[in-house]
Amino acid sequence: MRDRKEEYSDWEKEFLEFVDSDPVTPPAILTEKLRATIGDDLRPALWKIFAKLGGIQAVCATLTLFFCPQFEVGFTKHDHLADLVQHSEGVGFMLVCGMIFLSGGAVIAPFFLRKVEMKAIERSVLVYFPTAALFAVMLFYLLGADIKWTRALPWFAGGTLGSVIGFELVTYLRFRNQHSLLS
Repeated sequence: MRDRKEEYSDWEKEFLEFVDSDPVTPPAILTEKLRATIGDDLRPALWKIFAKLGGIQAVCATLTLFFCPQFEVGFTKHDHLADLVQHSEGVGFMLVCGMIFLSGGAVIAPFFLRKVEMKAIERSVLVYFPTAALFAVMLFYLLGADIKWTRALPWFAGGTLGSVIGFELVTYLRFRNQHSLLS
């Protein structure tokens, strides 16, 4: 009877030798390091994810201040967008201002986050984005903005809604092919 290794190519022979060899147990420290690495990849720390998302939102929000001052805080002395609306103190205008300021980062963030990070954000989307809007209002107040609740409330609602809708929409569009494959 012929040895079955003679019937196969070199790579197949190597595989058969591997299968026939004695198992090797890796060192315990290597096993633990591998487990920790895989665990970090599968369950990233929330503070790291939110710091990453917060940084992205901070950069995008800062850029909007060049063309759309918020609560009279901005890098230009002229509010070009307010000129487009007759009554810039209106609820609708403040909704749009909040959306512009906060949704930019929420829309861009999914392109910088891994899928597992986005899943973690999706589980707490109704906590993170309202908190980000609240921090933004507090920051404007600390920067000396004259904030009245009649303007801050619609701005907060617009920022929160714009961020949640923008993030969810881009997340869906980015992974829509994977959603259809899993269904």
